[in-house]
Amino acid sequence: MSKKIKENFNKKGFAIVKNVLNYKSDIKPVLNDLDCKLNTLIGKYFTTKEQSRLCKLPFQDRYFILTKKTKKTFHNVFNIRPPQKFEKNEYIEYFNPQSIFNLLKSKKILAVVQKIIGKEIDSNPIQTFRVKEPSVAKSNYMDGLIGRTPWHQDEGTMNNKGRFKTDLVTVWIPFTKTTKKNGCMLAVPGSNKFGLINHCAGSKGQVEIKNSELIHKNCKMVPLEAEIGDIIILNKRLFHCSLPNNSKNLRISMDLRYNKAGQPSGRESLPSFCVKSRNKKNIKLNNYQEWVSLWDKSYKRSLKKGYTFKYNLPIYKHSKKDYSSKYK
Repeated sequence: MSKKIKENFNKKGFAIVKNVLNYKSDIKPVLNDLDCKLNTLIGKYFTTKEQSRLCKLPFQDRYFILTKKTKKTFHNVFNIRPPQKFEKNEYIEYFNPQSIFNLLKSKKILAVVQKIIGKEIDSNPIQTFRVKEPSVAKSNYMDGLIGRTPWHQDEGTMNNKGRFKTDLVTVWIPFTKTTKKNGCMLAVPGSNKFGLINHCAGSKGQVEIKNSELIHKNCKMVPLEAEIGDIIILNKRLFHCSLPNNSKNLRISMDLRYNKAGQPSGRESLPSFCVKSRNKKNIKLNNYQEWVSLWDKSYKRSLKKGYTFKYNLPIYKHSKKDYSSKYK
C-alpha cells in the first residue's frame, strides 16, 4: 500500500487514500465545532425566540436560513486562517477549534505524508476550510472558498522563497461525501511533471493558470471523488481545480499542507512548525493553546498592514511557460 501511494503521487500527481480517518473520533468533532460556530453567528442575527426554533434544525438548514437573512457568505468566518487581505485594524473572526489542531497533528495523516516526504515534517500554513454552497451567485462563482476553484498549481500560491525549494504536500479532507455533482476536484493526471507554468490573477484575484480555458480542450481530466474518512494527497505542481456545487447540499472540506522540516513555508509571516521528527526536541509546539497563540500573534502583526501574507504570481518573462497544447 505504501509503495502504491507514493507511486501514484509521483506518477499521477495525486493519490486517493481510503479510510484514513475515523468519523467518530476525527471528523465528527470538527462538524460539532462547526455547528457551535454557526450557533454563535445565529445568536448575533436572530432573537432568542428565533434561536430556540432554529437550534432544532439540522446544520445545513440553519446555514441557509442565516445566509438568506444576512445576504452574507461567512466564508472567512468558517475558514481556519485569517484572509489574505482585509481593512487595516479590521477585526477578523475565523475558525480554529481544538478539533482542527488535532487533525493537523493526526498520526494517521502524518503516516501518509511521511511516505512522500519522509519522517521530518513541518505543518505548512497554506491551509483552508471550505463550506461550499450550492448554486452560488454569479459574483461568487469563481470564489475558491464557496464557488468553483480555478485551475492552478499549489506551488503557485507560495512566495519565491518557498516555490522552488520546498517539498509541499497537500492533504485534502472531505467532511461530506464528495462527488462530481457537489463540486469535487478535477485533476490532470501526470501534470505534476510539466513544471511550474505561468499563472495570472483570476476573476476573484486568485491564482489561476494562464490560458486555463484550453485545459478542457487538450487534457484528460479525472474527478477526485471521495468518501468521508478518505484523504486526497496532491503534488504541488498538479493541475487541479474544483467543479461547481450543483447539488442541493453543502460540500464541506479542508486542505492542510505539510513540507519537509526546515524548508521555507512559502508564507513566512504565518505559523509553521514541526509536527513529526525522530528528535522529539524539534517538536516545540505541543498543545492547542500554543497553536492559537501563534496564529493570534501573526494576525495582530498584520493589522496595521491590512494583509497577512503576500506572494508574486509565477510569471515567466517569456511565453514558453504559458499553458498550451504541448502540455498534455
